[in-house]
Amino acid sequence: MERAELAYYATAGRFTQLDEGAVSSDVREIVALVQGLLVYDAVAQPFYGVELSAVQAEAIHERDSARLLALARTLDPRPLDQPRVPAHRVGARCHAYSRLTVALLRGAGVPARARCGFGTYFRPGWFEDHWIAEYRDSNDGCWRMVDAQLDDTWRKMIGFTGDQFALTATEFVTAGHAWQAWRRGEVDADRCGLSAINEHGAFWIAGNLRLDLASLNKVEMLPWDVWGAGWSPGEQPSDEQLHFFDTVATLTVDPDAHFAELRARYDTDDTLRMNGTVFNVLHGCTETV
Repeated sequence: MERAELAYYATAGRFTQLDEGAVSSDVREIVALVQGLLVYDAVAQPFYGVELSAVQAEAIHERDSARLLALARTLDPRPLDQPRVPAHRVGARCHAYSRLTVALLRGAGVPARARCGFGTYFRPGWFEDHWIAEYRDSNDGCWRMVDAQLDDTWRKMIGFTGDQFALTATEFVTAGHAWQAWRRGEVDADRCGLSAINEHGAFWIAGNLRLDLASLNKVEMLPWDVWGAGWSPGEQPSDEQLHFFDTVATLTVDPDAHFAELRARYDTDDTLRMNGTVFNVLHGCTETV
């Protein structure tokens, strides 16, 4: 990988710019910090025994990492590296864990990027919608995938026995790899999606592919932000749409080899570039970003 490409991922994007200086360059210390600031809102009560306030719960829609940390300070003014009890943490989903991890790594000059795809460790046999962080390990010069969401509680509840700091390509499947596996007939699209709302399908893979391409261009959006290319649940993709996402998948499965092309494709394709207006599915309305 070229030095310029590593430099690109070592600097903040629009949603990963932080107000403070580096807190650490150690990924384990950063993950511990993130876990001490965030709590997964949908399982706050059954997993952690806490009820979140409206402000804490609404934080799942926050796209900006600096504002997320500012909210953490309003809930608990202590230094960020001091873990909060779950009741004093910011409500979050997987994308916030990944994006904040990436923001803190970039703040320390470590190349990092958030990846959208599917986790296979939540429900055996299913590809669950998920985000993780990917960082460049300077010791061996390779990218490693880390899931900051998997604290002790999550690992116990889902029976995770792997290494959350070195996920394998079968534990977390990027959207591009899932798309190509589906197209080869190796993955059932009806097992790719989100079991919590009983929604799955090839449209979901395509949506995550669009999100992953944006994230590889340092535009880390909410999982429920919709814009541009894709099709709706219940619709069938055209041959043109299938070919379109085939080309996008080729770029994202090996972003290092296709760095210049994936940057140019995102910048010049109006159906892939987030132009400042998205439909927030959970809010049910169009929002200006």
